[in-house]
Amino acid sequence: MKKVLALLVAVASLPGGCGPLDPQSQVNAGAEALARGGTTNLVRAVYLLEQAVRGVPNDARCQNLYGQALYEFGKPKEAAEAFQKAVASDKNNPAFRYNLGLAAYAQRDFATSLEQFQGCTALDPRNVSAWLFLGATYLHLNKFDEAYRATSNARELAPDNPDALANLAVIACRRGRARDAETWLNNALRAAPNNPQVVLNLARLYEIELKDKRRALEFYRRYTVLAPDSLLRFTVLRSTRQLELDLNLPPSPLPTPVATPAAAANVQPVAAPPPVVAKTNTSAPAVSPASDQQPAAFDALIAQLKAAGRNRDAAEVALSLADHYQQQRDTNRASAAYAQAVELDPLNSLTHFRLGELFLQQGQKPQALQSFQEAVRLKPDFIAALRRAAPLAVELSQPAVAVTAYKRIVEMDPHDASALFHLGDLQERYLKNRSVAEQTYQTFLKKFPTAADAGVVRSRVGKLNTASRESTKPTAKPAPKKTTRTEEPAPMKLPLPSTPPVPPPSPPPVDRRTPLERYQDAFALLQRGAYAEATPQFEALLRVDPSFAKAHLALGQIYSQQVATKAKAKQHYTRFIQLRPDDPKAPEVRRWLNENRW
Repeated sequence: MKKVLALLVAVASLPGGCGPLDPQSQVNAGAEALARGGTTNLVRAVYLLEQAVRGVPNDARCQNLYGQALYEFGKPKEAAEAFQKAVASDKNNPAFRYNLGLAAYAQRDFATSLEQFQGCTALDPRNVSAWLFLGATYLHLNKFDEAYRATSNARELAPDNPDALANLAVIACRRGRARDAETWLNNALRAAPNNPQVVLNLARLYEIELKDKRRALEFYRRYTVLAPDSLLRFTVLRSTRQLELDLNLPPSPLPTPVATPAAAANVQPVAAPPPVVAKTNTSAPAVSPASDQQPAAFDALIAQLKAAGRNRDAAEVALSLADHYQQQRDTNRASAAYAQAVELDPLNSLTHFRLGELFLQQGQKPQALQSFQEAVRLKPDFIAALRRAAPLAVELSQPAVAVTAYKRIVEMDPHDASALFHLGDLQERYLKNRSVAEQTYQTFLKKFPTAADAGVVRSRVGKLNTASRESTKPTAKPAPKKTTRTEEPAPMKLPLPSTPPVPPPSPPPVDRRTPLERYQDAFALLQRGAYAEATPQFEALLRVDPSFAKAHLALGQIYSQQVATKAKAKQHYTRFIQLRPDDPKAPEVRRWLNENRW
């Protein structure tokens, strides 16, 4: 949307002299500073208009300008109060209603935003932005028909408006019409080829709804070029890396370090963007190659992101740095960087996968298998980790683990002939389950009759069939033995005496650790990836002390990884925010809660 807030400016020239300004002159001076833009002028506008509203509290124009200055200064709540006073003074001004609706929308006060956008469109039916935000508000309230009608009105007024086309795509996706959403987004892309939000929505649509990984990767890479300094660049990089791994493509280069990431974390809010297709965290020189980056710059970026409470982003940078070191064959620094990434975000499956590859490179095969298994536990459809773990489990004499991995690979990729062959081979040679092995081999021959291993499989099927026929041949029963007079019947065997009763188990020893020591032990398990052992310990801590905030945070991290337990994660994260609203990790938790609303 081109215009964030409706600005009613009637700028008058400043009076001469050096004396104090009267309220009306302060209003005009504040409006002029606001129109000029820039941080310095914005601060001046807030100061002048704050002075002016004290002198003319019932001046609707003054309250509206003051609300706009506060909104652009990043204070939507205070801005809404000023806009409310402007609307109360002039209820028939559509611009005042639009601004109040916008401030309420930014605070997710959808009841107020709905009322104000309805009033604005009634007073000004040709306001495209008001129709767009009215449709977005209806969408947040799950009123899809009303959202479609409002957004269609915006499109009729502006047929090539990319926001209207993108919002229609979102509505279609929410209705389960992914192909219609694709059509709308492609229309939006033709109207605005360099719109990062449209490109990102296409990437999410192809990845999540249409399951087209190559197209999704294409648009993620395009978004990275269009918005290299976006707050979403690390989230997009995570998705890009995962797709490249799934498609067996070389990894993307490291993200370009931002000169002032602390400032980037405090970006001034703009108009709430149109809703996006999928829940993922959001111009343009190309990304520099990894070899051109200075590791010291990434270390500084990690420290600044940690200070801002953005640990997942810091973990992504540490992972990028570890990949850089591994490409340079500096295994010591790579190990340290991977360890840092795991510490910052222990639930990142890609970090565990990369760590497994490093262990494998160093010849530490048991540790590598454990890392690959942890990656699969965190992301059950991580097919690259499964393909690494399966042959490694065979090599380490763990056929049951290998069979489970190969079964999952075959389920996810029915065209993987090698996985199906190895699955039959394991069933036959290691688990001695001939009937299942024969069935697997028959499936292999049906799907891949001309594969390289087809001749070997046919030979094995023939041998299994022969062995099966021999095992089913009827055997002659021995004739019953005749008892002669000289033979005595065998003596009866007395029953064995019953085993003595098992004594009851002795009670467990009293745990004399302090709550802090218990938390530290549980957190150590969490860092090692032993979530099954860490979870009951954190829960036991909460039974003793329900206000233990860090235990709530740890359980939220664990439960947020599985769809079935996300409700539990929400409960623990919400309780953590209530107990520690100013904790450095609170912004990251709030971001997760905003992205996972029910």
